[in-house]
Amino acid sequence: MFASMAIVSREGFEMVLIITLLLAATKQVKGASRWILMGGIGGVLVSILLASVAISNSFIASLLKAKLTGAIILIMASLLIAWTVIWMKSEGKRLSHKLSNLDISDVASPLLSLSLVAFLTVVREGSEVVLFLLGLMSQSSVSVHSIILGSVLGALEAIVIGVLMYFGLIHVNIGKVFDVFALVMTFLSAGMAANAVSKLSSIGLVPSLIPQVWNTTPYFDHHSNWLALIMHVVFGYTEKPSLMQLIVYTSTLVVIFALSKKVNSRLQITAQSS
Repeated sequence: MFASMAIVSREGFEMVLIITLLLAATKQVKGASRWILMGGIGGVLVSILLASVAISNSFIASLLKAKLTGAIILIMASLLIAWTVIWMKSEGKRLSHKLSNLDISDVASPLLSLSLVAFLTVVREGSEVVLFLLGLMSQSSVSVHSIILGSVLGALEAIVIGVLMYFGLIHVNIGKVFDVFALVMTFLSAGMAANAVSKLSSIGLVPSLIPQVWNTTPYFDHHSNWLALIMHVVFGYTEKPSLMQLIVYTSTLVVIFALSKKVNSRLQITAQSS
């Protein structure tokens, strides 16, 4: 029971951390929470479906384990987040003044992206939960009932943490939330891109250049340290990055910041001319 509780709680924390940020940053946009929650709920349903099928289908189970599958999901999520960040950086100031009256039709496209980010986040972490729980089920000493009970308790723990985080964030000025959210999501996008490179390098599709630039595992391991886990989820921290991961991480940050600055400059020129 405690093993499944720990697994679901840890992976669930990664899910709710990202979804909470999405909800808090768009709290005053009409219908935004519905889109984001629909994406999250859709991810949960797909994860449950995958779990049900994987129990009796070895192909689905092997597909979930595939590094390529995880890399594709990470790349898609990274691109969606990058596009959303650029939109938020360009529209943040305007929305900070108009959010209370803003209709969902005005921001449907970026909110659809946020919904997909929530969906992909839950599916990615949910797939890992499925694999871990399938491993526990293969152990004859662990009963199915204890796994289910532990999973429910772990999920509840993650949800409670997410709710507390959300109510803490909604009291922050919306303009500041937009700025902080855009910055955090920029690092999140870079971290996902670097993580995808790690998976692709492990199966020989992308060269690592230098397999391990440094190793901070003995001091700051995200598998055993909650602060390191937050750094891993939000900022893409990894204990043993390859040179290619660092290049992709840095390049993603530079591209997003550069595009955001370019869009902002165009908006300022347009505003001055009008």
